[in-house]
Amino acid sequence: MFFIGIFGIEQKQKEVSDRRNIICPSCEALGSYRLIKVYNYFHIFFIPIFKWNIRYYIKTSCCNKMFEINAEIGKRIEDGEPVELKSDALQSLGAAEESNRCYHCGSTIDPRYSFCPYCGKNLK
Repeated sequence: MFFIGIFGIEQKQKEVSDRRNIICPSCEALGSYRLIKVYNYFHIFFIPIFKWNIRYYIKTSCCNKMFEINAEIGKRIEDGEPVELKSDALQSLGAAEESNRCYHCGSTIDPRYSFCPYCGKNLK
């Protein structure tokens, strides 16, 4: 973050969409993904004025992988359009960090659990 008095530059990451019941473009399992938007912005008095360097990422729930997608496709998904993601349109960034969320229902759980206490599905 760059901050001088009343203005500054920051980077922000936010989850803009959650799609369920999709076929994973990586492992071809039925699952869900989260669309994550990352951008830099200039603000005055913490009010965003303009954004640049907007990038979109997909995090799958089934195989826990991260993909970077085209900004145009990401914007269409963010706007609610039904978009079919194909494996050739995704740039793999590898496996995402391990989290304490169930891959199936998204509930917060203890990472030592083998089964989700909310939906009962196997976590391993």
